[in-house]
Amino acid sequence: MVRLIYILWMGCIAFGYGGLQSCRPPLKLVQSEGSYITLTASAEDSSIALLLNPFKDSVQKSMGKVLCSSEVALPKIKGEAETALGNLMSDIVLNEGQKIHKEVQLSILNLGGIRASLPQGNIRLGDVYSLMPFDNRIVLVRLGKNEIHEMVQYIGKQLGTPFSGMVLRCREGNWLGEIQGISVDASDSILVATSDFLAQGGDKMNFFLKGRIVNDQGKLLRESIVDYMVSIDSKGQRLSKALDYRIQPCPTP
Repeated sequence: MVRLIYILWMGCIAFGYGGLQSCRPPLKLVQSEGSYITLTASAEDSSIALLLNPFKDSVQKSMGKVLCSSEVALPKIKGEAETALGNLMSDIVLNEGQKIHKEVQLSILNLGGIRASLPQGNIRLGDVYSLMPFDNRIVLVRLGKNEIHEMVQYIGKQLGTPFSGMVLRCREGNWLGEIQGISVDASDSILVATSDFLAQGGDKMNFFLKGRIVNDQGKLLRESIVDYMVSIDSKGQRLSKALDYRIQPCPTP
């Protein structure tokens, strides 16, 4: 039974990064995880290996496809207020959200959802699968005044949380968020782009549970990352992202 599931899983991948969707059962996915597996044959499993060989070639060819090139390595880092990789991913989600709905102003992800680093040089499809192995979708959630405040405080306390669209500053132990110089606390509501996992309160982002899901078109976050990389490569650009100090922690006493 395990081998059968494995064969079906590899068969899904063989049809490309979007093919996984067509193989999903009609269930509501909260979060899933997978990884890119290198296939090897053994005498004991020669019949299985023979069956998988066509898929092996397709998988390796697909996962080895170069999407773009990066000027710098983008490591996954814990314990920092801001990371270049987190900035990149949250910027991509904000951009995707604004394509869906022009009122989107913010995006937020979770550090735990970033599973790997991106290398300097060529970035391949397999690298993106390692970075984001989850089949999480991008959804838009409208937050009210109280939820906006809770979100800002959450990001401030959970340093390293990727976000985009605002500047976050610590003032006398309190976190203040601004969008184009205007305090977010002055907003009655804000439309936020995030993942379906977080929209359901994942990683203790309970403020999303009090919000209202406005749009869920089913596009995977991973697909948006791939589309972005392919897009910049088609323009002759290289991936480059640095810290921009969108979060400014309280000074150390």
